[in-house]
Amino acid sequence: MELHQHTQLLACLKEAYRDNTVVVTFTQWDGEEEDEQVTQFQGTLSDIVLSDNKFGTKDLQLTFAVDEEQVVEILMELPAEEEDLAFQDEKTLRVFGTEAELVITLHT
Repeated sequence: MELHQHTQLLACLKEAYRDNTVVVTFTQWDGEEEDEQVTQFQGTLSDIVLSDNKFGTKDLQLTFAVDEEQVVEILMELPAEEEDLAFQDEKTLRVFGTEAELVITLHT
């Protein structure tokens, strides 16, 4: 299922993934050089914030509890245009950011 609106994306994250153990793959590109950085971990999605930023786009901030002491925060920029923001299938959500992609899969 394609998600085209920010409100749809937030609802999907909150209903299907928040407070669940997930496997996360976050890929970020460094602008002009096209070097990619890939971060992978498993944790529990605990907080979701979507806000406007000073560049006219949106910031999606996700907080994951990896264990009792470690927390990982992901901040990614989303396009302001509400089209092709994400895709969800049975267990996986792919979020398409401006210079990043986030894949969240429910841990089974």
